[in-house]
Amino acid sequence: MILEVETLCPARGVADRIAAHLLESRLIACANRSRTVVSLYRWEGEVRAEEEYSLRVKTRIELAEAVEAAILELHPYELPAVLRHEVQANAGYEAWVIAETREA
Repeated sequence: MILEVETLCPARGVADRIAAHLLESRLIACANRSRTVVSLYRWEGEVRAEEEYSLRVKTRIELAEAVEAAILELHPYELPAVLRHEVQANAGYEAWVIAETREA
């Protein structure tokens, strides 16, 4: 099993900066940034609609806390979502993720 962590970013540059930091720190093996999505949500009593970039990263399960801490430190939102999903992948891909990330 590996971990996929997802967050939404207000700009492409923010997503790329977070991904670059996580890669350089060997906290993740790879990152996927999507084109914009529209997020509809309620914040401070007001319904909002904003374009955001989805950022999904793959890592070891034991690096979850370190990855989350780095995202929260670099993210401009007051309360960013950091969603964790344990996923099963093919054995070769899981081995690559483990090989490309540092030990906890």
